[in-house]
Amino acid sequence: MSVFEHFRRGLGESTRHNSLAYGYSLALTGSFGMLAHLAGPTSVRDIFAFGLGAALTFTIANAAVTEGFTTKIEDEPPIVLALGTSFGFASVAAALGSAAFFAWLLPDWIGWGVGAFAASLVYLVITAFEFVVARGVRSLTGRKHLKER
Repeated sequence: MSVFEHFRRGLGESTRHNSLAYGYSLALTGSFGMLAHLAGPTSVRDIFAFGLGAALTFTIANAAVTEGFTTKIEDEPPIVLALGTSFGFASVAAALGSAAFFAWLLPDWIGWGVGAFAASLVYLVITAFEFVVARGVRSLTGRKHLKER
């Protein structure tokens, strides 16, 4: 195996295991910056509201997709994961936009909590649609039988 092939595999492993978390980090870090810029001076209360608002989406989403923590959700094949996360710019941009909207709409710590909740929710929902698109593209192109490793 060539050095290039080892590099390609390493890059593939890195992107496969980090893409979703990286996109979420960009979305929420950017949303924090958006809220800090648009909602004015930041207080400790604002930061707590931000953290709780963002975390609450995962509580709700996990409960919903597992039907009350009773059903395991199957993983997407690696090729769908690679394609789906390649659309990540859309979910990051949408999350930033939602944070900006709520920073503009709502005052003080309420804007911080709702803005973080909205950014996190929008990121999760748009990312889910990105996987739907990736699965559809995979089916339309006739690539259903690519190696699933």
